[in-house]
Amino acid sequence: MQRCPVIAVLSPFAAAFLQVLSFSAYAGELTYTPRNPSFGGNPFYSEHLLGIANANNKFEKPSSNSGALSQTDPSKEFERVIQSSLLSRISSQIADQIYGENARDSGRFVIGSTQVDFAKSGGATSVTITDTSTGGKTLIQIPTPTY
Repeated sequence: MQRCPVIAVLSPFAAAFLQVLSFSAYAGELTYTPRNPSFGGNPFYSEHLLGIANANNKFEKPSSNSGALSQTDPSKEFERVIQSSLLSRISSQIADQIYGENARDSGRFVIGSTQVDFAKSGGATSVTITDTSTGGKTLIQIPTPTY
């Protein structure tokens, strides 16, 4: 009686496979140990982490004499604050004219060499800001809120 050659070859593999399946699996308990000392890890590891962070740091400290606050002229700072405050009030007045209680459908404001035109059409308000000295224009489309 002859044995089939395929069965003869598969028999050792099948026996090995069954033997592997018969082993029982053992596993231990997994415990998490943090590395970073900030989160309860080894405190002696902090120097290594600091060294890595400093090696990756691409920022340079500004020199002590290049600080903006240390060289600011008080009169220039006052001028900047006043200018900012006035521009804020002007922009509030323009916003009130567009969206305020007595809002208009269109209008024009001239502030120095800057001209601000607005017009409501459909569901949007078009605001065009023109620099009259250079001719540059900026167009802003704002959806008109419904109250």
